[in-house]
Amino acid sequence: MNYLNCFNNINTADEAAEAIHCIQKCGETVLYNDKEKRLVLWREAYDKSPEEHMIKISKLLKIDSRESYEVADKTYNLTMY
Repeated sequence: MNYLNCFNNINTADEAAEAIHCIQKCGETVLYNDKEKRLVLWREAYDKSPEEHMIKISKLLKIDSRESYEVADKTYNLTMY
């Protein structure tokens, strides 16, 4: 499965968390970026195509700081992989 399929039908925080798990299962690296104040895919350094999806996921998970990322991580186990 291609990681881009993980971005289909994300409308809730639970679906956003599942998308993060799916992305990680596809071998992609998801990080919190202090400069962007959101989750990013490692590949965004050279491929901006997933950027709008990651912005949406970050908003649904209410991630806009390192602290809110840590709360979301504890709630949804975002770093399980």
